[in-house]
Amino acid sequence: MKARDFRWLFLLVVATLLVIGAIAEPTNVGVLAEWSKDGYRFAGGTQGWALALSVVIMGLYLLLMYSPLNEPKQSLPGVFRRFVVFWLDFILAMMLVAPILGLIPLFAEWRRTQVFEWNFERTAPASGDKLVIAAVTLLGFVALVFYYAFPLIRRRPSPGSCIAGYQIVADDGRPIDLRKAVLRTLLGLVAACAAYVAPFVARDRKQGKFWLDRVFQTRAVKLN
Repeated sequence: MKARDFRWLFLLVVATLLVIGAIAEPTNVGVLAEWSKDGYRFAGGTQGWALALSVVIMGLYLLLMYSPLNEPKQSLPGVFRRFVVFWLDFILAMMLVAPILGLIPLFAEWRRTQVFEWNFERTAPASGDKLVIAAVTLLGFVALVFYYAFPLIRRRPSPGSCIAGYQIVADDGRPIDLRKAVLRTLLGLVAACAAYVAPFVARDRKQGKFWLDRVFQTRAVKLN
């Protein structure tokens, strides 16, 4: 199964997410903490359907990463599609990571109260809240960086770029090393915003390049 064939499966996941979002009641997935003069709010947890969707996304993500290698040829012109894909990937990444990380506050609260609830919310602080927040934030950040960087290392498209029919490759055709992939990912949000609010920075749009590509010697190419 080639990388481009996974687009239909990821589109099905996105459609499922939209349907669930339309019919499901609002719920906390992950952890939320708010401090203000008016009080304190700590909420967290996950849901069975969210965990199931997370497992599906993870399975498809890994299958995509180990699909047959695509030999890039034609460059992808323009940059707006890449901006849209960045946020599409961000949504998929959050739906992969947040339900799993929501288990941390869930089990911490279960251990504290001896009462199991998929979701909880309270207005009184408890010992360990800051540790839970720190753990979820750190692990979430690492997972998000990995989500974007691993496809670059594997020379595969991300789920979002797979849907859009392109991938990012090095100009010389070689695999992108871990350091460069991570640095490129960390600048990805800045690059996405720049491509949206200032598209003129993409001086070589016919080659699928903008400033981030010039820094890291990469380009966008269509999937075969």
